[in-house]
Amino acid sequence: MKARHTTAALLVAVALTAAGCGSEDEPLETAVTATDFVALGDSYAAGLGAGNYNSDANCRQSLDGGYPQLFAKQQTTPFGKVTDASCAGAVINDVRYEQLDALSDTTGVVTLTVGGNDAGWTTSVQECLFADDKACAASVEQNIGKAKSTLPAALDDLYESIRSKAPNAKVYVLGYPHLVAQPGKSGVTCQQLGDARREALNEGADDLVELIKGRVEAQQGFVFVDVREAFRGHEACTKEPWIHSVGADLAESFHPNADGYQAYLKALLSVAG
Repeated sequence: MKARHTTAALLVAVALTAAGCGSEDEPLETAVTATDFVALGDSYAAGLGAGNYNSDANCRQSLDGGYPQLFAKQQTTPFGKVTDASCAGAVINDVRYEQLDALSDTTGVVTLTVGGNDAGWTTSVQECLFADDKACAASVEQNIGKAKSTLPAALDDLYESIRSKAPNAKVYVLGYPHLVAQPGKSGVTCQQLGDARREALNEGADDLVELIKGRVEAQQGFVFVDVREAFRGHEACTKEPWIHSVGADLAESFHPNADGYQAYLKALLSVAG
């Protein structure tokens, strides 16, 4: 079933005077129709891993495979304007200070994934791949601990800025999946990621996702989209992975593949359709 988005309209008072249109002191009302769609966020929002980047070596936006592009195509009533401001490597402040100019009072829908880079997730994955079990667990614990102390205020500021710039928008914040299979037999080799390292990474992912979820739920007009269940059984190190392991394009490592972004789409449509 294709998604439907509701046209958001806000009656805004503007001072207008015209013959036969009320007194000079009486404002008239004009309708602002919010039908535009803006995608914000990091590499998971940009669609890194889905391919077709059109030589975009910086932001690595997939032209047709990321969940924002897939979501826009699913609309039975097309968005008025579609803007993808997402960029691989973005942290919260990059979104706040470099991407929010795409928003306005005509923005009706916003999607966002961000926070993983702020939590040092890439560093932790590298430690778990190339160091030992103890170093892996220590890296995850340290980075998630830092995230718990700094991300709540940063996310609150970001969400408030989004609401200020897009007062009429419904905002969907999509989280992150587990990157690797649960501990135990997965049926495939998985580099150095044994049970202890998988457990550390997945527990860290849960802590990060729950942190983001809590801040989203405190915001009016924001909806959190949890994708962990959508990826269950299809993480890296499974027989049918929807997340890249280490491959020829190192930047795509531990990002969703085309099937993974379809899973993101399905999760988004379950709340926005």
